[in-house]
Amino acid sequence: MTRIVITLAVFAAMLALVVVRPRRWNEAWWTMLGAAAMLALGLVTPRDALGAILAGKNALLFLLSLLALSLLVGKSGFFEWAAIRCARVAKGDAHSLYRNAFVAGAIITAILSLDTTAVMLTPVLLALVKRLKVPAAPYVVLCAFVANVGSLALPISNLTNLLFADAFQQTFAAFAARMIAPQLVALATTFAVLRWHFRSELPRRFEGESLPEPASVVPHQAYFMVCIAVLAVVLVGYFLAPLMGLEPYVFAFAGCAVLVIAGVAAGRVHARAVGELSWHIFPFVIGLFVAVQGLENLGIIGYESGWLASMRQGSTEKFLAAAGTTAFASNIMNNLPAALIARSVLLRSHAHMGTVLAALIGADAGPMIMPFGSLATMLVLAFARRDGEEVHTGRLVMLGLWAAPVIVLLTTLALALSFALVR
Repeated sequence: MTRIVITLAVFAAMLALVVVRPRRWNEAWWTMLGAAAMLALGLVTPRDALGAILAGKNALLFLLSLLALSLLVGKSGFFEWAAIRCARVAKGDAHSLYRNAFVAGAIITAILSLDTTAVMLTPVLLALVKRLKVPAAPYVVLCAFVANVGSLALPISNLTNLLFADAFQQTFAAFAARMIAPQLVALATTFAVLRWHFRSELPRRFEGESLPEPASVVPHQAYFMVCIAVLAVVLVGYFLAPLMGLEPYVFAFAGCAVLVIAGVAAGRVHARAVGELSWHIFPFVIGLFVAVQGLENLGIIGYESGWLASMRQGSTEKFLAAAGTTAFASNIMNNLPAALIARSVLLRSHAHMGTVLAALIGADAGPMIMPFGSLATMLVLAFARRDGEEVHTGRLVMLGLWAAPVIVLLTTLALALSFALVR
């Protein structure tokens, strides 16, 4: 009993520190401190810790390649180009601008991950709406929602997807085939929810005559075109990788190599770019790996696995239970530790692939109630605060309380229907 109490106390304290961030210290400090406490107290052995980290090495390598790829693409002016393109195509119609921003966010999230949307698209989009004198709050919430809800389509769209796809040996193509229908339902539902919620705040028109041509924000046209070509080739490579016996991240790293060479030649990429990578994400994730291993050592995972295994395999009831449980846990403790725990439970119970993907829906689309539900949401809100665009926490919670369950429910039902039609 003492061991259980201490483990749960360390885990809870770690999560609280991640959310509160005393002294504004990065989240990585607190997960690494939690991992160190688990090791120091004998709750996790060094062998356990190493095993947990090695189990996620492919996901971490893929994450590194995606972060580097996003940074290199950002050097081309791609995100500024996309934002201005959204506004120019809207032709002064503010509702069209909102739709275009949503679609751009969904595409960027799918291809370059939700962290790219949070870190690179959000500041650019906020600068654009400020210039157009359009209310920023709807766009802040849009970025938060589309970064999370739009991350279902591909393994690369979210770290949780990488962790699940690797653990359950899902190829890029198999994952995408199963998740495309739920992703479309999730996006359609989310856009309808946001448009209705902000119906009175979005103006009918905006003045966009002063906007420059999209090409004017591209500092080097040749490098920009190379970036577009590399993204297309890398995306195709993800699907071909299993046929060639390669890990998909090999194509991402190859794409990065091409962009580094092209970027240096164009004068857009310099050695200091290495320091611009979000390196803190790696100790943050590694600390969580070790801390979750401490929970696994308590036997809690085995108990949950038994409960899940008792339900009928492949049933809609089981899909909804998995999605709902993971969504709830994500809003209580953040979606990454929730996903790691869910992954262990699902592996132990030899879960049906539909149940696995339903749990992923809960982890990706579910953490929209509490601002700390996902790191992407926290980053979006941080960028908004930095730009003087504060979105009240209470307002975000009230929206999430009814929007998140609706989105998760309809998306999970779409997944269940797809499995009923194609087994």
